[in-house]
Amino acid sequence: MTEKLKLLSGLMNLGMNERNAKVYLALLTKKDVSVPMLHKLTGIKQNKLYEVINNLIRAGYCSEKKNGKKRFFNATNPETTIGRELSKIEENLNSGYELKDSLVNLFNNIENIKEPFEYIEIVHGNNNIHNLYLEIMSSSKLELFSFCRPPFVGTTIKKQNEQFEIYSSFLKKGGVGRTIYEVNKDSPPIVFRILKDKTTGDGEFRIAPKLPLKMNIFDKKTLMIADKSVLAGENELSMTIIKEKTTVEGYYTLMEFLWEQSEKFETWIIGKEKLMETKLKEYESSFKK
Repeated sequence: MTEKLKLLSGLMNLGMNERNAKVYLALLTKKDVSVPMLHKLTGIKQNKLYEVINNLIRAGYCSEKKNGKKRFFNATNPETTIGRELSKIEENLNSGYELKDSLVNLFNNIENIKEPFEYIEIVHGNNNIHNLYLEIMSSSKLELFSFCRPPFVGTTIKKQNEQFEIYSSFLKKGGVGRTIYEVNKDSPPIVFRILKDKTTGDGEFRIAPKLPLKMNIFDKKTLMIADKSVLAGENELSMTIIKEKTTVEGYYTLMEFLWEQSEKFETWIIGKEKLMETKLKEYESSFKK
């Protein structure tokens, strides 16, 4: 490669296009160069040269002199022009190294980033949900906060006793239990049996005529939300388990609000003694059949 081609390539590496680089090199070889002379030196058509010259003037690579109607052009000292471009490159290079370091840190920390799906698990089927409830309940230490409404996974005496025993054990170990039950005239008899047991047991509970959903929050860390299963059979539930902190805190705030809006049993039962008695008889009859 000739020296001229090396210089041309170097200017283009700095960001110049080929025409601008050719004209600037030509201006560096002579003083007071006219457009016709630049045409002879570069081979670029004169109508294109005016555009190139204007570009170089705006970029600070050349200056213009007039002598009457004639225009002459001179190159600006490379110490200034190329030095300025190198400063820009150096600045961009430093920014590039900083960017590289930041991107490397992001890459190295990728193992610590949890995608949303890592916080969520979905369990189908009443038996699976019952077993999972027992498992999470056994490892909970501080608090269980629940919205309780039909349908229930503890549909047998055995399952009900298992849930009752693990809940009682949790309370004996110092855990705090708070439950809001959805109770109205259409509630199944089992709800009224639960209320009867709760009046003689431990753990706080209140009553609301309607709850927005069925859920449990364990130790303010794990959220379980129940819904009808689309995969399991009829009357089967699915349970979504969420451990993402912000989501759990949001649902906990909802539960606190509805706790304040719900009634204590002593207030709720006034005027509903007959309903309570009828539903309990229905419950007892269902197990005698």
